[in-house]
Amino acid sequence: MMFRLGWGILVCLFLALAAGCYHLRLEPATLPVQRAVTARAAADVFDRVRDVLVQDGYAVERAERRDNGEGGVITCGYRHFSTRAGGISQPVGGRLYYHRLMITVNGGEEGAEILMESTGLEIRSSYVYEEGGAVRSFAKRYPYEQYPGMFDLKAVDRELARVRGMLEAALRQGER
Repeated sequence: MMFRLGWGILVCLFLALAAGCYHLRLEPATLPVQRAVTARAAADVFDRVRDVLVQDGYAVERAERRDNGEGGVITCGYRHFSTRAGGISQPVGGRLYYHRLMITVNGGEEGAEILMESTGLEIRSSYVYEEGGAVRSFAKRYPYEQYPGMFDLKAVDRELARVRGMLEAALRQGER
């Protein structure tokens, strides 16, 4: 009886520790979207958002205005926004979170809505090993769609909230 209880406790302890390594997600969850609203015209907001993203270090790959001039979509290139390091299961250097930021500006002359979302979410890790007396390394990418259990989506929330705050501050500054 005590033997089984001991094994049961050991298995429960192992599962509790293993749960700390992964987020026990088998299917990709819907990624969070941040939203901001302003009274400024959508055309002005679109230009200001693009400029602020570039100043923050995002590489704007595509900025497509709508034909009617009421907003558009801004797509940025991959950018590192968070590092998760430490623990037994983490590679040296940690897990580097990368994403492509997509901003959609909707509205007209009376005001604009800004939607911020993370697309192309992935983790990049580097590994070092010894083979035949030589030290070798390789890098691996883990796309969110294929490895959803590896991702801590709180990091995505924090980055989108940071971008929202930065854009709201820039738009408030321009209203004065």
